[in-house]
This record gives sequence, structure tokens and C-alpha cells, in this order.
Amino acid sequence: MKKLGLVLLVSLILSAGVLVCAGTAQEVPLTPEQDAWLQAAQLGPYQPETEDWDAIYEAAKGEGTVVFYSVTSMFPLIIEDFEKAYPGIDVEVYDMSGNEQVEKLTREQGAGIFDADVLLLSNATTVIMELLPQHLLWNYVPATIFGADMDHLVNTSDVIDAQYLSPLVNSFESKVVFYNYVTYPLLLLRPSPLTSLWDLTLPEWRQRVQMKDPMLAQETMNFIQMVVKYSDAMAAAYKDQFGEDLVLSPGIENAGYEWIKRLVANDIVLTNSDGTAAKAVGAPGQENPPVTGSVASSKLRYNADGHGTNLAIAWDLEPMAGITKSNFALIANRSPHPNAAKLLIRVLMGASSAGDGFGMWDVPGVWSPRTDYTAPIGSLDALQESTWFIDTSWVYQYGTAVQDFWLS
Repeated sequence: MKKLGLVLLVSLILSAGVLVCAGTAQEVPLTPEQDAWLQAAQLGPYQPETEDWDAIYEAAKGEGTVVFYSVTSMFPLIIEDFEKAYPGIDVEVYDMSGNEQVEKLTREQGAGIFDADVLLLSNATTVIMELLPQHLLWNYVPATIFGADMDHLVNTSDVIDAQYLSPLVNSFESKVVFYNYVTYPLLLLRPSPLTSLWDLTLPEWRQRVQMKDPMLAQETMNFIQMVVKYSDAMAAAYKDQFGEDLVLSPGIENAGYEWIKRLVANDIVLTNSDGTAAKAVGAPGQENPPVTGSVASSKLRYNADGHGTNLAIAWDLEPMAGITKSNFALIANRSPHPNAAKLLIRVLMGASSAGDGFGMWDVPGVWSPRTDYTAPIGSLDALQESTWFIDTSWVYQYGTAVQDFWLS
């Protein structure tokens, strides 16, 4: 079933106009319908340098409900901020994983259906290497965004580094290893029960590692892929922990693949969501709780939002505690409500203070690309130093081999 799902997704992308040749995506020309839509929406090459936000707002109110695909379950905070900024425009939200968004978008656009307006997703390799070059999604950078509050504006390019504008990065979030801090209390010399990623393959953690199925979330598969990319660091971490060189199994290419082989053999428990794994690990009253594999760092909020968990991040894990991903805010090809989509993306980029609305960033585990934004205490932006950033070019070139190995 996993392989069938992968084949289906690839076939849907192909049917929507993506040509894949020798490991690179070939850009297809704009259709007359796309060009006409871009002109009318003032997007892409037709976006003006200066935008009339009052006119955009008035046009948006006449368009109808804006359709939003969100990879984050924090979308109620986003809607609250949007309604505060732009009353009179309704938002229809679909809480969907990145893979689900890609599947729905490519399937519907391949059938000539254009219902979606804004996508918030993290599937970096697919977005950058396929969906944007093939015009299934469009990058849109508002000329100005909110400053200290909704009454003050700043130039977007003044507060967001150019590397995060194409495509537009809405936020950063890490995927990390969690443990239960009550069962394993913080110790001065060893703050977690784990020393390195290799611990997840040891007998004492058999059937006690939980992680969202990598075939359900590209960023979880990206974690597996980065382990392979940084195989030298994995080999060094093994030697540091066990005092001897890693011996590879017959036919195994490097330490990254060896880790995958041992992790699967150790009966890792695959879940349907990060939240399921996080709750299982952090639940109180456990004598022998599991730990997670790669799980969204924002789940740390479960400790304080009524879930009653006891989650802690294995900060000192070698060679890294996980990966850091980018969440992108993009407009769907031929969006039926392009002006409302612009307003929603503007709100998604927040203000320089999370406390004045824009509550999406006021939670641990999520942080902004904005240079004028002061992260609240506990934002975990320091995870940038303890995680691998996803290398989309490497994943595009070699990621399929890692995925095939996982499925084998």
C-alpha cells in the first residue's frame, strides 16, 4: 500500500503537467488561462511594486470564502488573527499534512479543478523542485507586512532575508527526539536517557520508539534522508558512544543506511501523526515510557495546553537532535480568490510582536524568519544549532534511493 500511494502521487504530479527528466524538473510554459489569471490577479510577473491594500481588501470582500490548506493544527489562531485584520472575509480551512495537500492539489488541478487559494506546507523538495517550477503553486511576497501592530507597516524585504523570500518562508519548525522528563528527570551530566541516535536501535528501546510514518509526511522522510546524507557524522557518533568503529551489515553502503536498518529491525512504532507519538511519550504515570523519533518541536506545547504531557527535547543528542524544516505560504495556481489569498498570506507573515494577535508564533517550537521579531522565551529557536537543515537539492538527487531502502 505504501508503494502504491507513492506511485499514485507521482502519477498525479505528472498528469498535472510536471515533466521529470534525468532527475530534474523541466518547466512547462504558461497556458493562456494561467497568464490571463496572473494578469487579473496581479501575481507573478504582473505583481506591482506598490500594492493598494485598501483596493485589495475591497476586492477580496467581493470574492467569497478563501480556501486554506494548513499543515499546522494551530490554524484557529491564524483564523482569529485574519478575522481581526480583515473582518468580513470567511476562511474555509482544511487541516492536512503536506503530502495530503500535494495529492489533493495535483489531483484537482490535473482534472481542471481550481478550488484552493493558500497552502501552508513544508514539503520543501516537492515545492521547490516541482510544484513551483511547474506553476501548480505561485510564490507571492507582499510588498509590505504588519510591523509592531496592524496599524504600522514595514517593507517585507527589510525584515526578511532574501533567502527566505523565494519561496516565502512563513516559519521554521524542528522535528526532534522527545522523552518523558518525569520518568527520566533532568540530570546535570546526562539531561536525557539517550546519548545518540544510535540508542534508538538498541535492545532496551525495542518497540519503544514512536514516530509518524515517513510515507505520510515528507519532512519525516527528510529526517531519514538527512541521516544518510550525514553518514560520516553518524559513524563518528557511533564510535564516540561505543568506543569502536561501526561494522556495516553486508550490502549496506554507509552508517546512515545501517542506522535505518537497525531502527526498523528494532520494531519502531509508526503512527499516523506527530501528535499521537508525542502524547504516547509524554503521558504521565508511565514507568517505562517510549521516546519519539522525529516529531514536531511545537508539540512541546502539549505540556501546557491541557494535554498534561511531560515532554522534553533530547537537546544533547549526537550527532544531531533532528532536523529543521521551513513552512512555506504559497498561492495555488488559478486561485479563485486571489485578493483574499494575498491578505491571508500577509497575515500569515505576522507582526514584529506575537502578543498583538498573530498568536501562531507565540508557542514553543515555531519561530519566524523575520529579523524584527523578538521570539518569546521558550520559542526553541536555538534548535537551529542542534538540528540539520533539510538539503532539498540532495534530497531531490538522492532521496528516492533512501525512500526505496526504507520501503524495502
